[in-house]
Amino acid sequence: MLLLDNGCNGMCFLDGHTYEALFWRKRGGECEWHPRNAELMICVQDRAVSTWAPRTNHEDILFTSPDYLDLQFGPSKGNPSRDGSRIAVRAVRKDGVDVVFAFDLDRRSKFPDIDLSRVPGTASSCTISPLGTYILCFQNLLDGTEQRAIFTVDGTLHQRWTDHHRPGHGDLTVDADGGEVYVGISKSNPDKFQVIKRRLSDGKATSLTAYGQAEHASARAVARGDWVFLSYGGDPQEVSANPGWAPYAREVIAVRIDGSGAIRRIVQTRNPPSDYWSETHASPSPDGSQVIWSSNWGVPGGPVYEFVARLDWSERQNLKEVIANDQP
Repeated sequence: MLLLDNGCNGMCFLDGHTYEALFWRKRGGECEWHPRNAELMICVQDRAVSTWAPRTNHEDILFTSPDYLDLQFGPSKGNPSRDGSRIAVRAVRKDGVDVVFAFDLDRRSKFPDIDLSRVPGTASSCTISPLGTYILCFQNLLDGTEQRAIFTVDGTLHQRWTDHHRPGHGDLTVDADGGEVYVGISKSNPDKFQVIKRRLSDGKATSLTAYGQAEHASARAVARGDWVFLSYGGDPQEVSANPGWAPYAREVIAVRIDGSGAIRRIVQTRNPPSDYWSETHASPSPDGSQVIWSSNWGVPGGPVYEFVARLDWSERQNLKEVIANDQP
């Protein structure tokens, strides 16, 4: 199935192959697709964590407690672990403390509370790592700096990335060596405005692209975890006038995160800048065969449309691209 919620006054579900409208649902809270069960979504609302089958509208409550209120899935940037067994839950404890905790859906059990005041700034969002090992939180400081705090699920503060937005607008996946990485756009030196991957275990950063106009990264194609889908904005004329930049503007590409420089150029979006909700935000299906993306189709401030591009992964191999420092 395909879910559209922006502009739908609820949740519009379509057939994921024919795009025929199937049904409409209205519910509160935040729900994300279960990565292994296509009939289920994982939902967090008020005081409850649940699984929900949109087609039948059946819901199973997995967790509720009078000790917590205002439970949130992220908010907004929350995702389940790769196998769908764990999530990170933001909550306000009954003593007023802002906490996050890991929750195991299969065992219906929560991990210890993590007091978010232990790290500087205000937590904007938290999410579980792909293997369910860590919780990554985004911390905003008063001076505008966006830091990252990485906790183990038992509550140990494992890493703090104090440089600004290095990276951000990204997603989590598993590298070829089995290590969990966050892939996104850096806004700090030495890799400012490059797409980088950063290892959760030790913070090591590796550049994946040259300086460019990438805006968002998605690793939701869990069956192709070594590829990340990038949404590029920017002005095509400006990009073409700077040959040292990553040569993409208003385009969706996929980049292999092993540093080989392998890429897939997927589609031109024809999406000039307007506001956040009209940005492309490309999101692939779990098997990587389709990617949905948004565009105002050349009219800044005009209607935003959703498009789906289909990929045949067998048709191209060993593509190379300039990836960093203008070197192939």
